[in-house]
Amino acid sequence: MHEEMVELISHDIREGVYVIGDELPSERELMEEFGISRLTVREGVAALESRGLILTRQGMRARVAGPKPGFVLDRLSDMARLYLVDPKGLDAFMDVREIVEVGTARKAAKLADETAILRLQDVLERNSAARGDVAEFGRTDIEFHRVIADITGNPILVSFYQAAAEWLEEVRSTSLKVPGQTQRAFEAHEKIFAAIKARDTAAAGREMSEHLLQLASIYPPREPNDPSEPLH
Repeated sequence: MHEEMVELISHDIREGVYVIGDELPSERELMEEFGISRLTVREGVAALESRGLILTRQGMRARVAGPKPGFVLDRLSDMARLYLVDPKGLDAFMDVREIVEVGTARKAAKLADETAILRLQDVLERNSAARGDVAEFGRTDIEFHRVIADITGNPILVSFYQAAAEWLEEVRSTSLKVPGQTQRAFEAHEKIFAAIKARDTAAAGREMSEHLLQLASIYPPREPNDPSEPLH
């Protein structure tokens, strides 16, 4: 019974009838407008909040929420983790990751100013110092990629990186235990940094692509004589 209320209010928010920060009508006003009970109104309000359209606080009217780029990605987290268990799902996700991260590296190379370069260099230096510590290397690895996203100034890209870092935790923790992988990853980071510092968009995209392809070559790990292992 609350669905009509949810759809009409959602439409009004999209059309600008309610703008960010506006209060919704009171519970009693919504009850009268839609001819529904107080409980049904509360179910509708909860549904609107679950969509990220409004914010509620105890004792106050619900207000229209501002856009939160990470909201959709947060809601997809459980589904994404389940999808990544399937090898085909992982392959599909890695394709998406390459498309996003290569484009992000190119954009960062175009937009990076001196402050951004210094920030990325600081992370790279800490990444170098962590090569003997898999856990710390993983943390600085995540930070290195996130700073590249930050440079673009695009909140959707930043949210994607934050979500991907959580979704790919098992991938990272497993791959970094492969002998020599922290050194290979660091060398890839060096090349990406050099390209961004030089404002070379083509090189930044190319080096990021090579980095991700190398990762894909070692994860998931293959057993000896695995027929899926590429022949050399």
